[in-house]
Amino acid sequence: MSRVILTSTAISTLALGASAPAIGSPAPGQNQSTDTPASLSLPLEDESQVWVAAHRGQWRDYPENSLPGILKAAEDGAEVIEIDIKRTQDGHLVLMHDATVDRTTNGTGRVEDLTLAQVKDLRLRQGQGNGPAPVTDLQVPTFTETLEAVKGQNILLNLDKGWEYREQLMAELGAAGMVDYGLFKGAPDAEEANAFMAAYPQAQYMHIINDNQVGDFAKFTTHMPDAIEVAFNTMDDAQAQPEYLAAIEAQTDLWLNSMWNSVGGGYTDEASLRDPDLGWQALVDMGADVIQTDDVRMINAWRAGTDVTRAGMKPSSIRVQAEDYLDDPAHYADSNDRNDCAAGKAIRNPESPVDACDLDGAHIVQYVREGEFFTLEVEVDQPGMYDLSLRHSADTEPGGTVTVNTGEGAGDPVALPNTTHNRAFTVTDLGQYRLDKGTHQIKLSFTHPDYMSVDWLQLDRGQRADQDLMDMGLTAR
Repeated sequence: MSRVILTSTAISTLALGASAPAIGSPAPGQNQSTDTPASLSLPLEDESQVWVAAHRGQWRDYPENSLPGILKAAEDGAEVIEIDIKRTQDGHLVLMHDATVDRTTNGTGRVEDLTLAQVKDLRLRQGQGNGPAPVTDLQVPTFTETLEAVKGQNILLNLDKGWEYREQLMAELGAAGMVDYGLFKGAPDAEEANAFMAAYPQAQYMHIINDNQVGDFAKFTTHMPDAIEVAFNTMDDAQAQPEYLAAIEAQTDLWLNSMWNSVGGGYTDEASLRDPDLGWQALVDMGADVIQTDDVRMINAWRAGTDVTRAGMKPSSIRVQAEDYLDDPAHYADSNDRNDCAAGKAIRNPESPVDACDLDGAHIVQYVREGEFFTLEVEVDQPGMYDLSLRHSADTEPGGTVTVNTGEGAGDPVALPNTTHNRAFTVTDLGQYRLDKGTHQIKLSFTHPDYMSVDWLQLDRGQRADQDLMDMGLTAR
């Protein structure tokens, strides 16, 4: 049941008041029935808008699945926080996505082989932990600690990877008096899901439908999940067809994903920053009641009416996309003579060794390696001092360097941070340069132990706009 249907020319309709559709689940203890369409409910009060679900919390500022990251995601506008559940050797539920602690902490080993004390001795790494990213002073939280932290917040906790622990999760939610904060999630068969809904009518449950479970929806004849998450690779998938999505949306809340191509059919966060009609708006047009995202701040700004295609820009800003590099061997150097973009992902000259690729909706120069450079042409209307900034990503520590040459000689190398994932872009200030009026060729030379990706170069007279939207907090905490 859609809370609000957006159009690209009327995003402001998100601020609807009493005229918005009603939202809410059946009262606690009341069996859900297909006679009344089901829907999700926040623990305090419902919001009359398409909801935002923060994937693993706000990992752009804090480690994924950390308590500060969860609270920051709520502060940044998310109504739902997705967290991942694992169980320790001695039976404690903790927040961890992977089966091992290797990626996200300074330790090693499988969670199921470690005691809670051993897990608590570890410290979380920044962001998504890859690289390996620098270590923070934050511990892996338990589920009980998470409930204590979010009590009083108007958010749902989407309990991912916790289906096998559902009985324990339910017990801990009940003990805390917080059953209405939990959103159980799983991809069991429909019979198992129906049994859970019958046994725990007070719990909110979301069923996952992917390529192998298209037939599940027809089996919810007595109980209807409060939401159904539909994951699809392309719009050719059976579960992505308009009639199928409309049938779900008529009976319950529809949850769609925008993190990467394989779960959202190409309608991604990064595509949304190029044009919301290529991402978030398209998902809303499909009937989405909830969108799960890796970019909470930006989607929340879009909900409020911000033109995200110009986020970070002032009217005087000059932005040049990296993929618009000068395609002349005199103006670039690449470490090999082939194009490394994945099949069908080259967005410019597929014969060029400069890898201008589509990375889950981001149009970038990818696979930028040690010793490589490319050149961007910039038209300057007003002479003066310009602050340069670069949007980039990398998942290796250290994150590499870039050296700018505006034609007046090279500047000093600027360190670029490890953003902990190749889809996790940040903006780094490169310093000030004096530019005369006219056409300039700006050469960007890179070092990196593996590779980085570059989205755009921007020139500003004075401070760049919207730093709170564009930047990631990569300082260790």
